[in-house]
Amino acid sequence: MRPRLLLPRRDLARPRCPAIHATTTRFFTQSASLRVGVRTRPQLGFLNVPVTTQQYRYLTTERKARLKSDIKQGIKITSYFWLAGACCFAIAFALVQETLEARYPTPHEWSMLSRIFFRGAFCERDQTDPSRTTDWVHVTNWIKSVVDRLEDPNMDGKGLKDAPSDRPKGTKDISSMSENWRRGYYEAMMLYAKAAENVENWVTDKTQNLTIPNDYVIGPSNPNPRPFPNENYRPPQETDCVPTFESPNEIYMRILCTEGLTNRQRMEAGLAYATWLEFKQINGPANIILEDAVQLAAHEQALLTGGRFPLDTKTFTLIDAAGHHPSSNLLQSLTALATFRARNGDVSSALPMLVSILQARKTLPTSDPRRIPPLPQRKQTWAGAVLALLQEPPYPDPPEDGTLPPLRDAKERCEEAALSLHIGEIMYTAKPTTTTTNNNNNNNNPTTTAHSHREEGLGWTREAVDIAEEQLRGLSNKQSAMAARLTCRECLAAGLENWTMMVSRLARDEKAKKEELERNPDLHKQNKTSWWSFWGQGEHKQEDLNRWAAEEKVIAERQRRAADLLEELPTGNRGFLSFLQA
Repeated sequence: MRPRLLLPRRDLARPRCPAIHATTTRFFTQSASLRVGVRTRPQLGFLNVPVTTQQYRYLTTERKARLKSDIKQGIKITSYFWLAGACCFAIAFALVQETLEARYPTPHEWSMLSRIFFRGAFCERDQTDPSRTTDWVHVTNWIKSVVDRLEDPNMDGKGLKDAPSDRPKGTKDISSMSENWRRGYYEAMMLYAKAAENVENWVTDKTQNLTIPNDYVIGPSNPNPRPFPNENYRPPQETDCVPTFESPNEIYMRILCTEGLTNRQRMEAGLAYATWLEFKQINGPANIILEDAVQLAAHEQALLTGGRFPLDTKTFTLIDAAGHHPSSNLLQSLTALATFRARNGDVSSALPMLVSILQARKTLPTSDPRRIPPLPQRKQTWAGAVLALLQEPPYPDPPEDGTLPPLRDAKERCEEAALSLHIGEIMYTAKPTTTTTNNNNNNNNPTTTAHSHREEGLGWTREAVDIAEEQLRGLSNKQSAMAARLTCRECLAAGLENWTMMVSRLARDEKAKKEELERNPDLHKQNKTSWWSFWGQGEHKQEDLNRWAAEEKVIAERQRRAADLLEELPTGNRGFLSFLQA
């Protein structure tokens, strides 16, 4: 029997493939002729089933707890930063308010908002930044809010009463309020009136809610309006506009009719109101208000001293009231009336008044036992300084009521110099009164009289400059002498300016006369041989022709010498970044 051939069944069941298929790899991108008989599936990347060997959890319990902790920590740190910033802002705000409270004290019985608005209004009024100007709209809004809160019985006006019906609308009776409350209310009303003067012509466009000066309003009352600067708003029409703020006349009348004010406060309000009326060229009512202020001060002095009336009711000149010196209120109001009349051309009435005031000031006492001297300040320890920072500063004591005569100190001597300046201006600019008489009976001609008036006015001006410079050099740089230094500095600056203008005009006349004599030598001979040369009035001397030119050099030297007195540089601290500034 033949033996059987043992072959693998695998080889018998599957036919052997050609060698080309066993050794060559075919791809889907090859030619179709090469893929004939290929049974394998084409290999495409997007058709492959991804095989995942292991699954991962991205938000596990531990990671979730860690994220919660990080979020809480971030919120906590951010809250700390915001809280620290708020604390720094509150500290800075408190320091600023403390500084402003020391500069502009407010009554402690007012609410916090009223005190903040009061300080902000005064701070904006006294703007010291040279790159900015006072925004009177903001000042008016702030101080109006203060006045409204003070007059509201539900806020700071508890116990406030309305004035009788015969007074202007809105007038209050503050006699039942405390002294500090009344002083604060008076200061707020005076600032309100001053701010209203600067925003008198402002209107509000109701259709656009826009507050602007009336110069931009288009309407019959303003035929030539200014170009409107803001392109986001249309030019306002007059029919759509209403006045924004209260009139200064109404505010001043409310102050003058308020019950509970002192005579000095009424007098100061009257002087401010008269100044406003003079600025508006309403001189008749201004003169009446000034006369009423003088009469009020004179009646007050006569009532307190028990003497006779210290004033001539016709000429308004001071008279000797049984040895009593005129009060501060009387001197201040009478000086305002005299200068008002001088500015409006009534020289014949103003000059006697100024001379009588100057004579009265020169007889003022240097001391008065009725005045209570200030208590000496004790030296403060470091513990007291720390406690003073923690405590609220006390409200200052009330100022003098003006019923006593002022003391003749450096400030009053500079006031005398200011009066001499006014008298010098009047004498220099006054026109001499000449009468037409026969030359044989009159030894004065108009030219000589005018020249003597000018020289007399120049003499008053020289005296004022000498007094102001002497007092200014004798004053110290202490804070208590700042008011006197300011008065003397203003008087010295005005005196030097007036002196320069007067002498320069006389020097021009002198130069013209000298040139005329050089062109006409015969005129000099005629003057020498004239009848007036017997009295020395017709001859032109050489020193007379160079007198005012020489005095101009004297004035230049005086101005150079007084430059250090007039230019006082500020010494305040500009902050911790001041070393970066020029």
